[in-house]
Amino acid sequence: MDSTTKRIAINYGLIVSAVAVGYTLISYIVNEAWLSSQAGGIFMLLAMLVIPYFGVREFKKANDGYATFREAFSAYVLPLIVSAVVGLAFNWLMHNVIDSDLATRMGERVYERFAEMPEDQRKGVMTFMGVANDAELKAESIKMTVDQTSIVGMLKSTGIGIIMYAVIGLIVGAVAKKNRPEFQ
Repeated sequence: MDSTTKRIAINYGLIVSAVAVGYTLISYIVNEAWLSSQAGGIFMLLAMLVIPYFGVREFKKANDGYATFREAFSAYVLPLIVSAVVGLAFNWLMHNVIDSDLATRMGERVYERFAEMPEDQRKGVMTFMGVANDAELKAESIKMTVDQTSIVGMLKSTGIGIIMYAVIGLIVGAVAKKNRPEFQ
């Protein structure tokens, strides 16, 4: 890997990390409900998918507009891997050192969203989750959220995220590649 790719990967990885950590901290301070909101999740997903694309553009610009598939793929995926490592460390600190009850409160908010659903939808969720009543639904919602914030849960989520980013990176690499002409 050349120095340009490393520089871009680290810079854009830190930018994505700053956005994710910043959103988490602002949400934690201003309104914890944002941490488990669908809008917040969509915002973060879009940010994590769009920001690295600018890294690909910067790489191509630094190389006279050219990038092989491998270079474009690497310029897109490596910042996301850097961000995943930073995010894993930050989220572990957030949920295990700073506020160990945060996951429980988030699980309760998830349950509250289920409780606000129309009866037929809530029954479908209960069937899907394998619970018989609202008390079990609340307990399962909290358990699932706490499990997701355990180190094993975070490692699984990070691994799945990296796989998802790699698949998107394949598409970005294919679209963004532009090989140098063989003869000039």
